Amino acid sequence: MFKSIYMVASLCITSSAFAGLLGEMFHLSSEATDSPFVPGGQFEDFGDLQVIDGVEWTRTYPVYDFQQLGAPIIGEYTYMLDVGDDYIEMTASWRIYVDPDVKNPYESYFSLLPGDFYGFHLNFENQTNISLNRQLQVTSANAPVVHMGDLNLFENLDPMLEGWVDAQHVAPMDPSRISVGDTSLDINMQGLTWGLFWCTQGVEYTETARIDLEFDCPADISGDGMVDVQDILELISAWGPCNGCDEDIDGNGDVNVADLLNLIGFWGNDCP
Repeated sequence: MFKSIYMVASLCITSSAFAGLLGEMFHLSSEATDSPFVPGGQFEDFGDLQVIDGVEWTRTYPVYDFQQLGAPIIGEYTYMLDVGDDYIEMTASWRIYVDPDVKNPYESYFSLLPGDFYGFHLNFENQTNISLNRQLQVTSANAPVVHMGDLNLFENLDPMLEGWVDAQHVAPMDPSRISVGDTSLDINMQGLTWGLFWCTQGVEYTETARIDLEFDCPADISGDGMVDVQDILELISAWGPCNGCDEDIDGNGDVNVADLLNLIGFWGNDCP
């Protein structure tokens, strides 16, 4: 069966606030939206994980040759997800077993697919306060990273499919690939692939997509880089209706107990 991966993790807000992910819990699943490659889309649930110092999740999938009877396995690809305290790193590696002089596997199978959405979602147990201004950094070993639409792989095989792939083109490091919410981080990996991954039998091609994270710290009202007594004093001095002021941490137009609890959740955090 043709496999594709899209990671998803979902968050439930609690009173805890933080400026780092280490130790946080998240739920991981994968999804690919409907496309000519995966008709009807695909969803997989990988359960609950915790951010640790190292790789949280890895899985290996076979590569099938759908142009041969019985769709024999001609290689494998492996995904790894490493969520650090202030980064997220996704690695995909590809190894082909067949002789490329006999068979060009890129005509048969792709591990990273074009579509409306194909990538990672992370939603944590607690509010992350990840800064909205993020960009995906994509690097690879042995071959350049491109969008599948740059390769014109189907131009002669299936011009209509080539047109569809080209219409899905998103540059590998386009800022729109990352969407941040209060308790969510969506990473769209659609169409990312290797420019020359079919060249050498037995060589492992590795692609890494990384996001270096920064965190908002709305509880640092005084702006001195720490959440401490000074911030509580400033919050109390603004108690009551206060539309648009820094002390209104939750942005509801009033400085009240909810803002005080929010501040306490950040207590002692360094806020760069």
